[in-house]
Amino acid sequence: MNKKILVSGATGTIGSFLVDELRKRNTEFVALVRDDAKAEKLNKNGIQTVIGDLGNKESLLAAMNDVEKVFLLSTTSPQSPELQGNVVKAAQTKGIKHIVKIAARGSAPDADFNIGRWHGITEEEIRESGIPYTFIHAHTFMQNLFFDAGSIEKENAIYSSQGDGKIPMVDARDIAAVAAVVLTEPGHEGKTYVVTGPEAVSYHDIAKELSVLLGREIKYIQQTPEEGHKAMLSSGMPEWLVDDMTLLNKRYASNEAAEVSKDVEKVTGRKAIPLRKFLNDFKNRFK
Repeated sequence: MNKKILVSGATGTIGSFLVDELRKRNTEFVALVRDDAKAEKLNKNGIQTVIGDLGNKESLLAAMNDVEKVFLLSTTSPQSPELQGNVVKAAQTKGIKHIVKIAARGSAPDADFNIGRWHGITEEEIRESGIPYTFIHAHTFMQNLFFDAGSIEKENAIYSSQGDGKIPMVDARDIAAVAAVVLTEPGHEGKTYVVTGPEAVSYHDIAKELSVLLGREIKYIQQTPEEGHKAMLSSGMPEWLVDDMTLLNKRYASNEAAEVSKDVEKVTGRKAIPLRKFLNDFKNRFK
């Protein structure tokens, strides 16, 4: 059987939504997972899997048997260029016809933040490989607001060092919808799409929407960059990620990343999901 699409990161935030999108389209795909436990969970839901590890080149070659396209997504870390590079090399060997890679807004080999630079290194490797590609550069996920559920429940408050700045946060469902179209329809090779929400919002706006949604006042408590840095370290985030987020939050506070892209609508034919709908759809996550 021609499995056509190999989906990495299938159990993550974007990947799980992508799997749903591909199933709606009756598209043949196989999910790449690292262990039998994850495979069993997906198999019970009718999702075909293959065991493989981005750190094991031989397993990637085996996973790409009968595969035509690869959706490339993995946990971001200092090892990302090496691990995702293994996928690119295996794809070259197996003659893969299209790689669709998720990256961050602002990704480039010379980006001044770790996440963007690591993604950019892999994108450059993909370009040099000669494999047709599509890059999807995603802005901050609306789903990241789930991490604030604790302070919302316990303190009726949401914290950020983004000041009064606005950013067009994007629902991960829209990222998956764009990826599904790119993977299943022609004409997207060689393109980079920037995916954002339909409007730029501040944490003042988020607090107001949460207040309406939950029927009680949710306050936005502004942190200084130093306070935000300390809070992120205390939460257990790795130092490289704290450094990245501190830098990005300073830019967000200055409205340096407030530009709205129409690429979600351009690719999917529908408008991007607004913050209010996202919060209503996931209301139970904030109770």
